[in-house]
Amino acid sequence: MEIWVQKTIRTIRLEKNYTQEYIATKLNISQSYYGRIENGKADLNIDTLYKILTILDTDYIDFFMQVKSNEKNRSKY
Repeated sequence: MEIWVQKTIRTIRLEKNYTQEYIATKLNISQSYYGRIENGKADLNIDTLYKILTILDTDYIDFFMQVKSNEKNRSKY
């Protein structure tokens, strides 16, 4: 499921036309580190996920419903 969390974060970020730099600045981390989070190369803890969802103005229940939906849709292929 973890990969679907990062993919869903990226999808929502792109839908809102936010750059990685914008999110990273709000999180007070480097853009390269944020990119590693999205690519699954850096650990994503619950605190950071909560902060990202707050920046993206996304409810965590809706977020995890979207993760589950993405996971189901992709596993069909």
